[in-house]
Amino acid sequence: MILAFIGSSIGSLWMMSFFGIALPQFFHNSFQLHKTLQIDGFLILLIMGIGYMIIPRFRNIPLASTNLAYLSFVLVLCSITIYAIHQILPITENNNNSLLKWSNLLRLTGITIFAIIVFLALRVRPKLLRLSDYFIALSIITLIIINIVQSIGYEYNTNSLTHIQLWLLFPILMIYGIEYKTLPSFLGFIRPRRIMGFASFGLVLVSIVSGLISNLLYEENNNLFPIIFNTAFLSSALTFGGAVYITGGFNNSDEIRRLIRGEKKARYNFTTIHIKLSFLFLYIGITMALLFNLFHEAFAFYDLAIHIIAVGFIGTTITLYLPLMLPPVIGRTIDFTNFNKIPLILIILSLSIRAIGDFVFTQSSPYLAPTSSHLYQPIIILLQQHFFGLSSWFIVVAMFIFVIMIHRSLGESNVSKVSYK
Repeated sequence: MILAFIGSSIGSLWMMSFFGIALPQFFHNSFQLHKTLQIDGFLILLIMGIGYMIIPRFRNIPLASTNLAYLSFVLVLCSITIYAIHQILPITENNNNSLLKWSNLLRLTGITIFAIIVFLALRVRPKLLRLSDYFIALSIITLIIINIVQSIGYEYNTNSLTHIQLWLLFPILMIYGIEYKTLPSFLGFIRPRRIMGFASFGLVLVSIVSGLISNLLYEENNNLFPIIFNTAFLSSALTFGGAVYITGGFNNSDEIRRLIRGEKKARYNFTTIHIKLSFLFLYIGITMALLFNLFHEAFAFYDLAIHIIAVGFIGTTITLYLPLMLPPVIGRTIDFTNFNKIPLILIILSLSIRAIGDFVFTQSSPYLAPTSSHLYQPIIILLQQHFFGLSSWFIVVAMFIFVIMIHRSLGESNVSKVSYK
């Protein structure tokens, strides 16, 4: 969470600068850390932690090695630290390349340890819903391939939208694996649709292959593979939503709400609202990416595709599952009746304002140009800088409120007390 706060704050400063607010040069040097802290740091470490906790729990087996799990976290953190030094401090070109190699090597080693431990757990066949394991395994394989390509120094466009989406597929596929196992029972006490689940897996596999081809054979004017990538990605997301009853099909939510009361009803409402909204964000984000592939010069589609998927889908899903997974970890219950919708509202507000700002102020217009003498130019500049430029801070505020909300909702210890006589 610390890395998420720092990364989000740097991203918010970057957006302020993007919309014309003057910042010291030191902040400009740190902007590239936004992606590293959010993806390499927060998301990878969080999903590693979830993987270590929930995959053995699905099988009721212990973790293969707790010490190696800790080592994998340390290696990824060292990788992030080295990259931050390389990014912020003035270093010669030779030392710069050396630091990058060490950063990539340490991250790859940490991820490899994580993969070995998880695959050892996946060898134990579950009693139900084996497809969940396939999504989890594909998530880890995708992450390892991306890191190997990056570690061997293969030259490709690291800022391409497809490359960033491939990085985001690691947490997305891990989420798919966990949700395939848990969501149907959360939403209606039913099994997922098996055929649609396998269709989703096959489509996302096509998406990953086309994305890797697009990365490795990158040509600036060739959008064929990115279009295939996002078409298959969107189709996979839609079929997965159908497989776990998020979109269409069986719906007994009204009957469930009639039968439950109090904390259980609050938890059920919290789950349904967050899961449906998160997948709406995912569908919109992938559509934005597809539109960017079709209309390559529209920066707004590029920016929104990344942030709607990362903040909207992944962020909202984390706010859903974190309070559901914390009780067995910390040994205390969480009372969902104390939860509110403020973090969710702030996320929606931030992304909505970002979308308006992207579409309005990233397009050329004589009324928005800095040299324009239009009557409303000072008002436009003020709006641009202090409204759109500050909107990303809503995400940081939402994170603080969410953490406080969880803390205030903590109940008594749910660990049985043992007396020794």
